[in-house]
Amino acid sequence: MKKLTLLMLLLIAGAFAMNAQDEKEPMRSAIFDNLPSEFTQLGNTSIYYSITQRTAAGPGNIVGVSILGEINDQYYSSTYEANGWFFGYPQRAGAGFLAAFQVEGYDAVQVNAATGTTSHGVTFNTSLEPQGEVAARIIYTLTNTNDVPVTVNAGVWGDIMIGDNDAAPLERLKNKQDYVYGIKMKYSNAPGTPLLCALFGEGVTGATPRSDYWFGQYRNNYSNNQIVGNYDTNISNYMQENGNYDCGLGFCWRGKEIQPGQTIELSWVISVGEIDYEEPFVPGDDRFEYEVEAENIDAWNDLGTGHPAHVWGYYEHPYGQVGYIEYQVDGGEWFRIEEPLISGENFDLDFIMRFDLENITLHVLDLRFTDGLGNYVDMNGLSWVDVRSLDVEGFEDRQYNGEPQIYNVSVDGGESFEVGLDGQFVDPGQYFYQIFGDYYDNTIGIKTVEFEILLGDPEIQVILPGNVEYDGLPHGATVEVLVGDNDYIITYVNTATGEILTEAPTEIGIYEVFVELLESEYYNGMENTSFGMFEIYKKHTAVEEITVNNDNGAWYTIEGIRVNAPTERGIYIHNGKKYIVK
Repeated sequence: MKKLTLLMLLLIAGAFAMNAQDEKEPMRSAIFDNLPSEFTQLGNTSIYYSITQRTAAGPGNIVGVSILGEINDQYYSSTYEANGWFFGYPQRAGAGFLAAFQVEGYDAVQVNAATGTTSHGVTFNTSLEPQGEVAARIIYTLTNTNDVPVTVNAGVWGDIMIGDNDAAPLERLKNKQDYVYGIKMKYSNAPGTPLLCALFGEGVTGATPRSDYWFGQYRNNYSNNQIVGNYDTNISNYMQENGNYDCGLGFCWRGKEIQPGQTIELSWVISVGEIDYEEPFVPGDDRFEYEVEAENIDAWNDLGTGHPAHVWGYYEHPYGQVGYIEYQVDGGEWFRIEEPLISGENFDLDFIMRFDLENITLHVLDLRFTDGLGNYVDMNGLSWVDVRSLDVEGFEDRQYNGEPQIYNVSVDGGESFEVGLDGQFVDPGQYFYQIFGDYYDNTIGIKTVEFEILLGDPEIQVILPGNVEYDGLPHGATVEVLVGDNDYIITYVNTATGEILTEAPTEIGIYEVFVELLESEYYNGMENTSFGMFEIYKKHTAVEEITVNNDNGAWYTIEGIRVNAPTERGIYIHNGKKYIVK
């Protein structure tokens, strides 16, 4: 009777094992207030793992890796957790993630994550290492002990669940090129809820790029040959995002060639936390601190040369992803600083800014962070006003007055200041004043303002000798330069003959006086200018003895010759009076 009872129990247990893949044992809770005893913390992360025999739904008794994530002092599952008792056996470790691999064309085999599995000369082992704060890197090492190269396919299957939600909303993680690099599942669609991410795509730090993937109903694609990439697409909820169904997922690596004696790694990353992978941080918070500044300040205002700069700080990604910083100057091309940012480490990166010489207004340095997957987060950059765009008021052309020229200047309507107090603007000439940019004042470049100190206007006094009686001596004008240091030239023009004299005249005649003021170092000159006339005359007694009748209004020259009317310059007698004709 005891043997029959035992046999019946074994038959019942076997039947359950066969049907467990179709129906799950009712779940009580998979959010634990206390860490289950079989789980171990992975490094200093919030991830805990257990490598145990699978006892929930799925293919047979595969030993897989079960992951919990600590959130607000509670422990959330990442795969289905029975958390109950079945025929006297605890179900707490739950399903876990299961692996299988296939060597050449042989049948695929299950992997024992605890002890490793060998198939046709290839050994498959499983290990874990921390990545970031809330992620684990699950590593599969495959060693070829054969004497010839082999080609291997491998894959992962999981009945995923976050916490006690076995039908949580699920969606793809894509980069800007629409490439799927992972799958995320939220505890609910409410903001700030816990998040499960399985990352297996190209560009993911710690992951070997997958060949293919699937998600849908958990009870599908769990056979060993399906796990390694032979997916059945004719299943319910196949690739349905954000559905309300009990979901599973899988991904695979196909065609991996391993040389004799060679060991390769296939890996992926899993995270259970509160931070959305697509927005893991905001630059400037405690996960990402940075400063940026230019170097070579001595040549700062030379816009024609490259300006060295560097950005430094601390970077930490919750999932341990490598990051990069890119920069753009004056709206030009984006450049990536090739040295990566390693999560959890300080960084100090150098780059060269090259400004647009045609831009004379505002020069801008833009920065952004990228995770290498095409996801970008803008960072705070820097900007500098080009001083060439500033209005400078107060400079003007002035005339020389022998004193320092002081200008009251303002830049772009700002506070005025005096220029010229040290007497550098005194002498006539063309001057320029330069305003330099200041890196610390957020300005750059050089603005040149031109102005002129013109030659001064001289002043002279010219005194004519007046009309004098001929005495054979020279009679000339007197010139005095009142303002200025100019030389001058005096000329006398005989109004009767047009003769030009450079010496004071001595002969009888009427003379017009011209003065030319020569330009000096500090004063303008003056063209030949008339300052009036004077006469040197001789008294003629013969004229005085002539009795002049006023008949017909006759005219006489100074020599007493009668003429009808004056026709040339000279002195004439008319009606008993002298007349000077010019």
